[in-house]
Amino acid sequence: MKKKIGLKDIAGFKISAVKAGIKASGSPDLGLIVADDMAVGSAVFTQNKVCAAPVKLSKANLKKNKGYIKAVVVNAGNANACTGTLGIKNAKACATLVAQKFSTKMESILLCSTGIIGEHLPMKKITDGITKSCLLINNNKTDAIFSKAIMTTDTVNKELGTTVNIGRKKIMIAGAAKGVGMIAPNMATMLGFLLSDIAIAPKVLNTILKEVVDDTFNCVTVDGDTSTNDTCIALTSGSAGNKIITSTKSEEAQKFKSALREVSYELAKKIARDGEGATTLIRVLVKNAGSRKGAYLIGKSIAESPLVKTAIAGNDPNWGRMMMAAGKSGVNFNESKVSISISGIKLFAKGAPLKFSHSKAVKALKKKEVTIDIDLGKKNSGIEILTCDLTHGYIEINADYHT
Repeated sequence: MKKKIGLKDIAGFKISAVKAGIKASGSPDLGLIVADDMAVGSAVFTQNKVCAAPVKLSKANLKKNKGYIKAVVVNAGNANACTGTLGIKNAKACATLVAQKFSTKMESILLCSTGIIGEHLPMKKITDGITKSCLLINNNKTDAIFSKAIMTTDTVNKELGTTVNIGRKKIMIAGAAKGVGMIAPNMATMLGFLLSDIAIAPKVLNTILKEVVDDTFNCVTVDGDTSTNDTCIALTSGSAGNKIITSTKSEEAQKFKSALREVSYELAKKIARDGEGATTLIRVLVKNAGSRKGAYLIGKSIAESPLVKTAIAGNDPNWGRMMMAAGKSGVNFNESKVSISISGIKLFAKGAPLKFSHSKAVKALKKKEVTIDIDLGKKNSGIEILTCDLTHGYIEINADYHT
């Protein structure tokens, strides 16, 4: 993974970010991604039944324009969720303004918003910000870093990239994401943007993105809550000049998928590591669960358990809480075949507790990254779920984050 590669390095796209005045802090809060030509695009959205206006509009635009996208505009500080018909009207006005600036159709614009639910967009600030950002794009300039402009309660910006050789062409992939709270699987509460210069058919990109998201962003959980605005967008410019990929089964497609997964996984880890109030990244590795679905449900149950998360926060190797969480997942398994270890220290094997060094276990739990390994003793099927510990800092952040 090459962390120095960012969105601005992907040929065929221009990036801009500005301070539009949406955030009370005065921090950057509006970003723009514009394709030089029409890009191939795909997106995965929140599974929450309450969807924000930008999610509804972006879904409709992707369908109408059959996966071809000119630009993406993102604002932070206001979710434009639960805002009724005016919210939809404002979202369309933003997309229309961007479309006019680049002489394209409104249907070729995607929107993302993140921030407080239930407040209308401050349209004067938004439209002024869009106008400024479009001007900077045309002059190949920016006032801020895109990955910082999309942040809400994030403590760090999340952006990285990689390269992969496909045929005789070097393909570049970069991603940026935000999200630290209201994070749970089913399009893990976040905004994610993945850019590449690869030439690929829309249907192939769509299939690959959904599979990658299921393995990465949909395996992140901080607090078990799925937001109204979750969106992950992938855009490809075709500027690399490779032969267009038309089959998901081709070697080229699989190499691209692997590289895209690498970028998405690293971004997912950054999200979990930066969870609100978190001090520890927790990797829950579920093995031999009999099925991927069973592994997912068990891993999610452990990762979202407040008792497990607070045990890690308190450096307590309480494997009993992990067994409890696995048991309440609803998945059938034989307790006598289960084994549990934490960061390589075996605590429980084949249904019975083991003697272990408590001091060594505590020392392992004090590290910035902890692994919970649970083996169900069934057939070889597993999954990795990313989460973080639960501290008093989470309460402080969310008690102060209000409408």
